[in-house]
Amino acid sequence: MSARRERSGPKVALVTGSAKRLGRELALRLGAEGYFTWVHYLSSRQEAQAVLAEITAMGGSGALIKGNMASQRDIAAMAVKLKKVSGRLDVLVNNVGVYLTGDLADYPVEDFEATLQTNLIGVYFLINRTLDLIPKEGGSIINIGYSGVGSLAASTHNTAYLISKTGLLVLTKSLAQALGPRKIRVNMVSPGILANSVELPKRPGDYIPLGRLGECEDICDAVEFLAGDKARYITGVNLDVAGGYMLSLRELETHRNP
Repeated sequence: MSARRERSGPKVALVTGSAKRLGRELALRLGAEGYFTWVHYLSSRQEAQAVLAEITAMGGSGALIKGNMASQRDIAAMAVKLKKVSGRLDVLVNNVGVYLTGDLADYPVEDFEATLQTNLIGVYFLINRTLDLIPKEGGSIINIGYSGVGSLAASTHNTAYLISKTGLLVLTKSLAQALGPRKIRVNMVSPGILANSVELPKRPGDYIPLGRLGECEDICDAVEFLAGDKARYITGVNLDVAGGYMLSLRELETHRNP
């Protein structure tokens, strides 16, 4: 399939880490919206194939793409494949993320490095290698953060993750400024506590003003909005989709002492 042929076809989206959980739902949503959707995975090929099968079953189109977001070599190979098969990239959702918790005093250096490499450096490298695939009419880059990312709160439980996502917020705003003249919008969507989150409070209403856990659908709605034309004048924004969670700066021991 030539790049020229694909340029006259549907818009193209890539969701990193889209074999499972939130990434899966994001890929399904964009596929349902008519995007040619790249389903990205590292080791979960069977799950990724199932996502692609669902997209095609609903009348959509897409393809699988494998790569380690901590590897610049893998990312470069992904960019080559995108260019060869699709010839363009209209929406990039940087969803994949490493979440390795542990006491900071004994936290392995290897885990710290892997978290930053995947969640921040890999994201920057993927954006850098795919910029030439974004059409002249513009495109949308959406990075996934976490609720309260802008508060610069301390943590001894998931420090590397917080540092990586805080850096990603700075990168989001900086790229929005740098890429604005090229009509490329760069935003962040920051989920709160979702029903399928790794760590859950026993009483969500104690911490979430809207009184319930978030659903993947809530995040998909925000990403779909920012990816589309209705958000054509929005860039450099961090959109908390959290039901009001983390509006207060007080320390919330929601996970370890719910």
